[in-house]
Amino acid sequence: MAARFKSAISSIKRSNFGGLKDTIRSHIPNTNNDASYMSNEYIHASFFNDDNFLSIIKCLDGGYEISKDCIEYMENYLELLQEFIDSLYSYSKKWRTKINQQSSVSSYHTTKLAQRDTVSTPKRRAEILQKQYDAILKVITTYRTQVDRMYPNDRVGTTRKHHRTEAMKNLFKEASSALCKLSSKLEKLHEQEKKAKDTLHNANVQCENLSFEPTASKTKISAAKDNQSKRQDKLDEIQREIERTEEEYNQEYENYRSKAMNIYEKCRALEKERLDLLGETLIQFNNAAFSSEYSNEEHEIYEDLMLKLKVERDSLKDLDFWAKTYHVYDSTTSLSSEKSHNESISSQTTTRKTKESHKNETEDLTTKEETTPESVAEVEEEQSQADTITTTSTKTKSKKTKNNTKTESTTTNTTESIQV
Repeated sequence: MAARFKSAISSIKRSNFGGLKDTIRSHIPNTNNDASYMSNEYIHASFFNDDNFLSIIKCLDGGYEISKDCIEYMENYLELLQEFIDSLYSYSKKWRTKINQQSSVSSYHTTKLAQRDTVSTPKRRAEILQKQYDAILKVITTYRTQVDRMYPNDRVGTTRKHHRTEAMKNLFKEASSALCKLSSKLEKLHEQEKKAKDTLHNANVQCENLSFEPTASKTKISAAKDNQSKRQDKLDEIQREIERTEEEYNQEYENYRSKAMNIYEKCRALEKERLDLLGETLIQFNNAAFSSEYSNEEHEIYEDLMLKLKVERDSLKDLDFWAKTYHVYDSTTSLSSEKSHNESISSQTTTRKTKESHKNETEDLTTKEETTPESVAEVEEEQSQADTITTTSTKTKSKKTKNNTKTESTTTNTTESIQV
């Protein structure tokens, strides 16, 4: 009786243990500190139970969708950048055309050049952004190539799988095959145990009823007891088989854990490769899109523009140009300002050359010869044209004066001859 009682208690413990473990697991709080981490079907399950190894397989396969999202984000940013570049080019072209169409009476010489340089700045800015565009495109192309290698297109379905997950899944299944067989065996034994308990219960009830029946024959009572004993023996045999199978299961479970951990480490290495690739791509993208790599070029645009606006553009020089062009030039009112302006240009140009030369020596340890700014050449060309116009006008006036003098002399001689 004591043995049967102990067996019954053990059976109760075994039958409730699985449910107790599930209850405990369901109340285990999420140890992840990320409050935004979403729940899923595997989050509270033991990795080594049932087919929960599929969690790492789905983790690897699901990486393809993550990669697609990353590529889509970078491509969308690239589209926005291209729209901005195109807008800058169009904007600069529109205003350069408009400046060129301004009336030459009111728009001329250094101030007009300053306007041209100003409206050309967006184009120069777009050229820098185009370099950023090309750098980002290179990052996207490289990342897509790596993703295609990691998730090849097998043309079977629309969703791609990691190139190693099928092999990893087979390793997990092979490692768990013996454990699955023992698990199935235990499940059948527990079903047999339940039936044996029900049969034994019926035999016990029959014996108890016969004990209270005065008219029951000894043969009938003996047969009932024999049946009760057989049912008990059958139940004991099943329970002993369950104990042996559970011992085998526990041993095999430890073996499976060891094998599964080795396979998981391989999957972990594959997942690390995916995460490293994504992380490195994000670094490269942000470097190309938002770093200060091109800030020096942008600053050079600013310095060049300020030089042209503050030094090369000169109102007095423009007024002299206008006066020469329209024949009202008076050299006595412009020599000092022109000389001062030329000295200013020379000083600024020398300073700029020295600054750029020092910068090149520091960065490249080489000296590069600086050339005169294009706008200065244009100013000198226009000045030369104005001087030519003035000289031509002066020569014409001188010629007319000589002709008039000659005519007057001839007239005088003729008059004197007539008088004589």
